[in-house]
Formats: sequence, structure tokens, C-alpha cells
Amino acid sequence: MKYTAILVILLVAGCAGTSTSTRENPALKQYLLRSAEPAQFSVMNPVAVTGIGAVTVASYIDGLGLVLETAEGEVREARDNQWAEPLRESLRTFLALEISTQAEQIIFSQRYGEVNWQRRIDVRVDELHGTAEGEARLVAYWRILDVERRTVVSHNGFEETMALGRDGYGALVKAETVLLKRLGVAIAASLNTLPAVEL
Repeated sequence: MKYTAILVILLVAGCAGTSTSTRENPALKQYLLRSAEPAQFSVMNPVAVTGIGAVTVASYIDGLGLVLETAEGEVREARDNQWAEPLRESLRTFLALEISTQAEQIIFSQRYGEVNWQRRIDVRVDELHGTAEGEARLVAYWRILDVERRTVVSHNGFEETMALGRDGYGALVKAETVLLKRLGVAIAASLNTLPAVEL
């Protein structure tokens, strides 16, 4: 009986703690990184079975807070404006859909099917932040690997900035999303230059 009472007290305290922490930061805004492209479509003649492999992001953007450059070489992570999910997770699905649409072939986002892949796309994002000049900046690299031969068949880079439409973190999210869509277009273009693989 004593243990049951202690358990009940702990559960009540835990629930109270959760509601209190929510009320402590009513200004918190969280943003989803989602593709506007359709999640399902079919391709009659796929060039190769391709998937998104490793997705890595620089440590300074590996938290949830959106990042702003305050001066040259200085950045600050926002406390009240955050991604709803870590970028290393949401980027995988976002890029898979964007590349699929542009390359007109299905790009798999889940790594558990990697054993059947013929090509793998590894992506690294080195910079993704708002600049002191009121722009969004994206610097990323990707490589495409032949899974069977374990060789890199294409290695590429992307660097672009885009002026924000207005002030505010919402505008920063929109601009970063556009830049990431352009990254998807660039990855698809590099994928389409490769020769077909026998299925």
C-alpha cells in the first residue's frame, strides 16, 4: 500500500511538471520541414533502386533551435523558434520526396531496405542559418555511391543564399525550405546524369 501511494504521488508530480514546463514558454513556435510534393507515385521504368543513406548536419545546427548569424563568425540558436524535429531526421524524408519528383524515380528514405539498393545518396549539410545581412544560407555536399561496387560515382557541392521576404523566423524557415528544395533539384540533376543500372 505504501508503494502504491508513492507511485501515485510520483505520477501526479510528473504530470504537474509537464504542464508547468509547457506554460513556462508560451511563446515557443515550432516549424515542420515538410515537402509539398506528393508522398506516393509510381515510376514505370526505374533507372536504379536508390535511397538516402547517411544524412549528417553540422553540430551547430544539430539542435532544434533555428540559428542566426549575429556577426561574422558568431551565431546564436533561437530558444523560442525551433524545428519540430531534428534536421538529421526530417531532411531524410524531405529530400527523398524532392529528389523523387525531380528525378522521376522513387528515392527511398528508410535505411532498412538498403540491402536492395543499387545506389545510395549520402548528404552532409555544413551550413543552414540566417545571415546578419538578412538572408538564408545553405552549404551542402552529397555523394552518390554504387552500392554493389562500393565506389563513389558522383561527388557534388551546393552553396546558395536567398534574401528573406520579410523579417522574422517564419520567413527564415520559408527561405531555408526553398534552398533545401533547390538542393533536391541539384541532387536529382546529378543523379540523372548517371548511366542506367541493370535491375
